[in-house]
Amino acid sequence: MTELSEALKILATSPVAKDREAIARIEKVAQADIHAIVQTLDNQSTLAEIGLFNSLEERRKLTTRFIVSAGLMCSGLSCLITIWFRPSLAITITPIGFITGAAASSFLLANEGRKNLG
Repeated sequence: MTELSEALKILATSPVAKDREAIARIEKVAQADIHAIVQTLDNQSTLAEIGLFNSLEERRKLTTRFIVSAGLMCSGLSCLITIWFRPSLAITITPIGFITGAAASSFLLANEGRKNLG
């Protein structure tokens, strides 16, 4: 969008008659002067960047929640299994289960990201 607004500014200040005619036609079709058109383009570009930032932020939050939930699930499962076989080790095994679950989900997400890139 920035290149388009820069091109419109160059055409608007050009001494060539055909460039000025093109700008006049654009203003007529858009029913706005060239400065308002360029401002609208800049605003739309800013809004697009904000939308992209928000979606990335939401993706990070969802990824973090997924990793934590996988860690909690694995820690709970490992704690239950440990209580069944060796109850005295349940407190020790629970953090190991959490780390294992979180690492496994992180690894899966990283592999998914690599597949999407390549």
